[in-house]
Amino acid sequence: MVSRIHLTKDERAIIERVSQGWRQKLDQWTIARLALARSLQMTEAPSPELYPPLSGQRGGVELHPMQLIGEGRANELEDFTDLYCAMLSIYEGADLFEDEELYHAALQRHVRRGLAVLNEEWRDQSDLNRYILDEILVDRAKEADSGETSDGLGERVTRALGQIGVDAKLQSTSVGPRLTRFSYELPLLDDLDRLRRGQDKIGFALGLGDRKIDIAVGTSERTVVLDVPRPSTTWKTVNWPDIVSALDSPAASKMSLPICLGTSVLGEPLLIDLAEAPHLFIGGTTGSGKSMCLHSILLSLNHNKVLAPELLLVDPKAVEFAGYRGLPNLMGKEPVVTPDDAYRALNDLVDEMERRQTVFKELGARDISEALEKGARLKRIVAVVDELGDLFLNRREIEIPLIKLAQKSRSSGIHLVLATQRPEAATFPGLLRSNIPSRIALTVQKNAESRIILDEGGAEQLLGKGDMLVKFTGQQVVRGHGSRVLPSDISEILR
Repeated sequence: MVSRIHLTKDERAIIERVSQGWRQKLDQWTIARLALARSLQMTEAPSPELYPPLSGQRGGVELHPMQLIGEGRANELEDFTDLYCAMLSIYEGADLFEDEELYHAALQRHVRRGLAVLNEEWRDQSDLNRYILDEILVDRAKEADSGETSDGLGERVTRALGQIGVDAKLQSTSVGPRLTRFSYELPLLDDLDRLRRGQDKIGFALGLGDRKIDIAVGTSERTVVLDVPRPSTTWKTVNWPDIVSALDSPAASKMSLPICLGTSVLGEPLLIDLAEAPHLFIGGTTGSGKSMCLHSILLSLNHNKVLAPELLLVDPKAVEFAGYRGLPNLMGKEPVVTPDDAYRALNDLVDEMERRQTVFKELGARDISEALEKGARLKRIVAVVDELGDLFLNRREIEIPLIKLAQKSRSSGIHLVLATQRPEAATFPGLLRSNIPSRIALTVQKNAESRIILDEGGAEQLLGKGDMLVKFTGQQVVRGHGSRVLPSDISEILR
């Protein structure tokens, strides 16, 4: 039974590092609480494979749940067991009130994941106090009132515009899951330039901190659209069941490989056709929602079991795609987890691409669509590669088959989805970049990383937790919000 919270020797080292970075030394259970809070800010549950149940660890840490969450305290006001059990039950998709062992195991996983995130996000040279304030202990009372109405926010936006000399008239208001969109009529054409120059001042006047207002030209003359981010306490979580019906819509029926990434900023389903992409590159740091994005793609591809493509899943950490084992259309019936096996599997796809070209030539077809019309018994193939940066570090030659596929596999009906936590020039080199025009940027740390993904900045100012910029081939960059995918949603497609 996992009645205590056990941590490894390496996790103890993280606690000591965090303690030393604070202005005054913190005890280990206080840091564990910070880690728990950070993990609970993330949309997906921590992986049981990545954070398996631990017993006592030599050189590690042992915490009693009483120290962590007040479990068993005589004073009921200091015992938060039921609150945490309810939250973790939602994450796990199971009733943890009925199983104390599963509850403590889930609690331990969240603490361990939170420590890993703290260790990755906080750099020694940065101010730990500021990091904790901004990321974990942000004072919601200093933000815009979470109960503020759209009309109240609109009045504050109008006043902020007046402070920079723009006497605009509010035309309409639309409320999305995380942003509120305001449409204004500008009295003068020059007001648009004045508005853009004063963009940061508007954010400051609204108390938005690092969050940025998006400004775009409206559909009619002298109109402008402002997308204003709201406090996270007012966000509406978009779950996979909320948007899955979009894959049965008339718009999706016209697509060869429809994918629902989440919603637009106004809450409408965000659909793309992977066959038209024809490949995707996805980048985002820890906690950005990259994993949720990948799961949304996989669930979309498997929504229609008759038309579902064959899948090659490459998962170097051996945990992200574990839930898809046994999927009927999964090549090899198992995700590929080693760099050597990934290299072989991708070269096999190159061979399949060339075999299909021979079939097309015999049929007098130019691509897979014409070949299918002429009776070819082929299915599209989608290769989803997670942690591309790790693969390149361990087997650089993997770049060769990926480039071949990116250059020539579209007509063969073979498509790539490549994802990484480290969007760098080495991870997304020039030949790949030039042949993968469709990109998804989730939150990144630096402007340079945003430019690697999108060829422009902006992703460093996203809100995290699934907030994304989507650059689809031949179209302008659009903003969207990813959906939350639970383990039960993944299990559903295996039935």
